[in-house]
Amino acid sequence: MSNELGEFLRARRADTGLEPPTGSGANRRRVAGLRREEVAAASGISVDYYTRLEQGREAHPSDAVLDALARVLHLTADAAEHLYRLRFTVPSSRSGRSDNIELAQRMATLVDAVRPNPAYALDRLSNMLAANPEGLALYDGFAALPAGARNTCRYLMTEDRAREIFVEWEEIARGAVAHLRAANADNLHDPELDALVTELRERSPLFSMWWDEHIVERRRTSIKHLRTQGGEIIARRYEVLHLPDERIRVTIWLPGT
Repeated sequence: MSNELGEFLRARRADTGLEPPTGSGANRRRVAGLRREEVAAASGISVDYYTRLEQGREAHPSDAVLDALARVLHLTADAAEHLYRLRFTVPSSRSGRSDNIELAQRMATLVDAVRPNPAYALDRLSNMLAANPEGLALYDGFAALPAGARNTCRYLMTEDRAREIFVEWEEIARGAVAHLRAANADNLHDPELDALVTELRERSPLFSMWWDEHIVERRRTSIKHLRTQGGEIIARRYEVLHLPDERIRVTIWLPGT
């Protein structure tokens, strides 16, 4: 039985530290992160109740409990939202093929409208649903792939050339893993997601490590540096437009200044 809520709490607890103890008699901590007892005490709940949360024996904590846990675990706004969504995870319905074709056509019109700025639309699995020529060119080799094989998370985690193109590769790749989890919080055991995660675990130890850390972050805006085929490094600012009803995000790369 899936226990995404408990796994998320354990991962975040392991990544959250305490202020170092003071005084000559203070003992150095032997483990990283917080203990269950420390999280429970700081959140105002019993150790037994918190243990049941981590073990999947309690899956419906109150808003007050989640608020306290988010505070104690120092969750970002995205991670706190993710925590709430894990409480009531219900598989969402998927659009039919005809709807997907219509959506792809709409997204193609949108990204073409912002040329010559590179732009593309990604679905919940980071598949490239539509792209203008400039956006497609950012991912060297994508043009030669079938449309259904153009997955930006797979590219970042498994293609050596991604490390050359994106100067801040690790930050971008880690963010892609974080967004993949955030975009699928309502059904983290969807068969299509499971297949992608299984593939990337086998092909990338870094992906496996980052996925197990339960990092959560939605793409928004940032300035990043890209290396052109001629070796020039240019700064570009990307903006991400989220279309929640369609479960799509549109990324537009603008001049960096």
